[in-house]
Amino acid sequence: MRRIHGQHVRPVMTALMAIDHRHPACSEQTQLPMYSYRYPFLYLLLLTFLPICASAQVWQADFFTEGTPMEKHWRYDRGLYHISGGALHLAVPKEHARGSASIITNVTLPAAPVWRGQVKMDLIPTAYNHATILLCAIKALDTQSYEYVALDFGQGGQQHISLRRVKVERSGGNPAYLTLSPLGRPLISSPAVLNVSGRRWEYDVRYSSEGGWQLYLREADREQEWELIGEEEDFRPTLPEKNTFGISCTFTSTHHTGWHFRQLRIYPASETDPIGDEGTSPHPDPVPTPIPQPKSGLLLSEIMPHPKADCPEYIELYNASDAPCELGDYALAAGRDGSSYKITPLPLRSIPAGSYIVITKDPDALARAYPNAPREVFVKASLPRLLNQSGLIGLLLGDDGLVVDLLHYDSSLLPKGMKSKAGIALERKDYQVVEEAGNWHAAARSAGFATPGQKNSSAEEGGGNQDDTPLKRLSDEELFTLLDSSPDGECHFTLYRLTGELLARGTSLARDSWIQSLRTMPAEALRIIGVSAEGPLLLHIKLTRPDGTHIERSLLFRIVGL
Repeated sequence: MRRIHGQHVRPVMTALMAIDHRHPACSEQTQLPMYSYRYPFLYLLLLTFLPICASAQVWQADFFTEGTPMEKHWRYDRGLYHISGGALHLAVPKEHARGSASIITNVTLPAAPVWRGQVKMDLIPTAYNHATILLCAIKALDTQSYEYVALDFGQGGQQHISLRRVKVERSGGNPAYLTLSPLGRPLISSPAVLNVSGRRWEYDVRYSSEGGWQLYLREADREQEWELIGEEEDFRPTLPEKNTFGISCTFTSTHHTGWHFRQLRIYPASETDPIGDEGTSPHPDPVPTPIPQPKSGLLLSEIMPHPKADCPEYIELYNASDAPCELGDYALAAGRDGSSYKITPLPLRSIPAGSYIVITKDPDALARAYPNAPREVFVKASLPRLLNQSGLIGLLLGDDGLVVDLLHYDSSLLPKGMKSKAGIALERKDYQVVEEAGNWHAAARSAGFATPGQKNSSAEEGGGNQDDTPLKRLSDEELFTLLDSSPDGECHFTLYRLTGELLARGTSLARDSWIQSLRTMPAEALRIIGVSAEGPLLLHIKLTRPDGTHIERSLLFRIVGL
């Protein structure tokens, strides 16, 4: 039985609650079991946004690694596609007169899978220019061919989006290639006609052995609600758990590019899905709840990665709590990034509340370079060499190496004319603001461009970043307003737990960023990357605008009411 629906389905939104930044997010003292003291950042790296997410039930295409799709993930016509800007693009050389380009990857299907993604077409589909998304294999037809369920865009010149059965046949040649041919009439077909170039469509295909198939569509550029296109209840095959997913584009020399694919993912349906069950949810609307703020401890305060001659590098820490801290409970990590760093244990020393401590290889040399600085707060430790232009510094706590503060510094934080100069320290402006570029400035000229062991200088004489001043509170509305203000800007995001655990990261255009999914379906967005909705979480973004300027902001949030 087929049922075609034309009603609009409004997603049920889960609340996204912003948290006041009056306390540093990175100061929570929670211990992490299985979080190695020796390898904290390596552990973070392993949890990075991977092509196959942590859960075997969740799959996300890795379109953040630029260039040709990686051989270890994709096979067949990889060389005819290119990844850039967070999307997979058809990139057939013009000398190819006519043909098809197919890529396939292995996936593991959940019991009730949902396939979701976005397709943009810079052309009007025809019989010789169309695209097919191979959702899953159903069964083998012979030794060289399989039956698939596929979502096609303009197959056979029909200029519709249709869910259908497709025969996929593998050639016996070397290199091997795939040919596709439809099997019977479509299972579900959209009445919309693909007669306009440049549109972006989002699809949502759902299957269960009890209910069959559902197809939802919406136009991404028009901010439409999800529309249930139709259902197919009679065709209910058993889907092999070990399966494949693929893309196939048929092209001519006129349109050898023009297909773009983003945010392709497969995940299990649940009763909290925002568009499941015809847009209804069995749960009441979520209610925001306050979150207790953690107390502050030692925090990064000032760094000197590129000192003058005869002056050592140093890292200054500040006790932002109202009680003494024991320096020996901490360690410093410094290096190029989260996969290349060294850890330095710190000596025993009690740090009074509201006081500074300066870590350096040579306290005496530092005192000679800055004779007006308090020599008594200089502490000797075998710091690894700090890279001049950019690097990572982490402050670790306890035997488990809990990351309580983290800074990715860069010479771009320095004003023009200072980026290559030696002897310019970076100072933290506000200890009540989480990590962001606007909160770190070059030390003031009037202070000699450095204040080791002393109160940080204010940004004078243009000594700070030219971006906006730091925001002590960034709400979710402000975040999306920022992304909407520059939809063609490049957005790099990182998602952390408050303990410093890196959960995900990626780069794409602002309008296509994974962050956008937090706007309408936050719980699903977290589930896609295998992250528990339990928070709080810290989201850090760096938005590079088309004119080359950039801005960095952080949002501290949690999903509530689930």
